[in-house]
Amino acid sequence: MMFNLKNRTKKALTALFVFASFQQANAIALPYELFTESRPRSFPTQIPHQVNPQVKEWIRYFSVTDRDRFDRFMGRGAMYKSLIQDILVENGVPAELYYLAMIESGFSRRIRSHASAVGVWQFIAPTARRYGLRGDTEVDERMDVIRSTRAAARYLKDLKNEFGSWHLAMAAYNCGENRVRRAIRRSGTRDFWALARQRRLPAETIHYIPKFQAAMMIARNPERYGFERKTLYDFPLVRKKRVPSRVHIAEIARREGVSTQAILGLNPHLLRSRTPASRKGYHIYLPKRSRGGI
Repeated sequence: MMFNLKNRTKKALTALFVFASFQQANAIALPYELFTESRPRSFPTQIPHQVNPQVKEWIRYFSVTDRDRFDRFMGRGAMYKSLIQDILVENGVPAELYYLAMIESGFSRRIRSHASAVGVWQFIAPTARRYGLRGDTEVDERMDVIRSTRAAARYLKDLKNEFGSWHLAMAAYNCGENRVRRAIRRSGTRDFWALARQRRLPAETIHYIPKFQAAMMIARNPERYGFERKTLYDFPLVRKKRVPSRVHIAEIARREGVSTQAILGLNPHLLRSRTPASRKGYHIYLPKRSRGGI
């Protein structure tokens, strides 16, 4: 029998809900004037889904128990949906994995978990380094939604190639490849739902796929669950520019003719409001309409 949310106390349920374990860092907002309205995109469904009792329980949790917070996540996600889905598709993974970021972080770029996972995709430091994300005292590219989405797409694609299904790829993303390998070896199956019924995976991972599917179902059809549909936006057009080491953002903004807030908003991964030490300089994002003075 699968793990039943109804048999848990409210405290335990909150602990299982990934968002509840986050500590919110000081967020740097992107100026709204940089965004433009977007038309909804249509992508083919590639990840099998089903509406079973566990999915229904998470639908109720998101739409009733933790309704206000889930509504904020949908609103915040509307600022990044077009960008993230485009990057996922460009890297050969399903656009639906956008909803994986929703259950990982609620689309908060600077969020940090108690396990020190960071960013929209909640990378831990070793995995981030493995997929080319820089992290030190000056920069943490896990907070860069563009770089981290590309890294997440590559990681998820590697997991799918190893385990053979997107459900197991997502399970491994949650609990680690070794836990999934052991579960498959001990059970003799590569079916996520069978592994869940046999409790071969951690409790959080058993809930991970139902939670993902519930979030996707609500966000795709919010009116059915009493939410308002959010306006979608295109992420600001940006250009990458190599800037010398340790140049302050205020100086870059002055030379580029844009606001400091715009540069900070586009580059939340710069931890010291300046470019990091690097012999070859460092690429930052600038609004495409900036005049290019550096």
